[in-house]
Amino acid sequence: MQRPTTIRIMLMILYLKLVLLLMNVGTIVFNPGSLNEIDEAQRSTFITAITILTTVSIACIAGMILTINKKKYWPTLLIAFVLLICSTMMNQLHSMMTTLIIVMFLFRSSREYFRGVYVAPPSPRAKASATAKSESTEDEESEQAALAEPDEAPAAPLVKLKKEPEVSIRAATPQDANTVFSLMIMAFEEYRSAIPPSSALAETEESVEEALRSGSESAVLLYEDDTAVAMARFKYENEAICFFRLSVVPHRRRRGYARQLVKWIEKEGVANGKTISRCKVRQSVQNNLVLYQNMDYEIVDQELIVRPEGTVKALTMEKKLWE
Repeated sequence: MQRPTTIRIMLMILYLKLVLLLMNVGTIVFNPGSLNEIDEAQRSTFITAITILTTVSIACIAGMILTINKKKYWPTLLIAFVLLICSTMMNQLHSMMTTLIIVMFLFRSSREYFRGVYVAPPSPRAKASATAKSESTEDEESEQAALAEPDEAPAAPLVKLKKEPEVSIRAATPQDANTVFSLMIMAFEEYRSAIPPSSALAETEESVEEALRSGSESAVLLYEDDTAVAMARFKYENEAICFFRLSVVPHRRRRGYARQLVKWIEKEGVANGKTISRCKVRQSVQNNLVLYQNMDYEIVDQELIVRPEGTVKALTMEKKLWE
């Protein structure tokens, strides 16, 4: 998976520190004469202190490389502070390098990487490729619609990967609440200025986590390689499985991820004995309307949702999963 620049800088500094530490060890082992300036009575204490500091520092560096690759935010940050303490006891260069590593944690791209929701920005060449491909048919455009329920964001052109990514789907757990919430906000952000704005933007990470913990609703996550790029929430109502807040991050749309999530939810409904799959969609979002119609969903009801910020016409769509 492609890492953000801040994470690459972290790893580069860690490897550089490791090289410098090994060079110091080599100097002491292969050139003991460099210690002649130290009083013989203090030489043993000096060597012991350097050995302990070097060992702890190398262990911290190895631990950080491991936790960065596993996207463990708090363990990585904790080890970084331990490494900073060791660095201040060594020299100013090591202290500055470790401080720079800690500063990298403050960047948004680093936090998104550790949460597993980082999406690399498209390259100029990829943008040009996406522009050339934008003249696709209406069916192709609707098939990759980004969102379901009355609060959807319109689909946007996406980057064409040179190598086919590995896509996997799994059920979310309460521990995934942060990822579920982050994906939803990223997908619905463009609807903040809509009239009315999406109600998804009024939700909180705590409310999502509580719903997952209580079992009042569930969620599913779609991964592109090791990065979560899409999700949907769903719940059971009598004979139906109802999905909503279907979200695909803007830079990963037009890849069929919305359709894959809907199919996964339909199978989940059948496995739990439900005969109907149900969703809601804004009438104005034609791409999503066509997507569901192409998947054999039919309009069964419509309502006018009135909010202080404005009104929106929502369509209820259903599909029979089995008789």
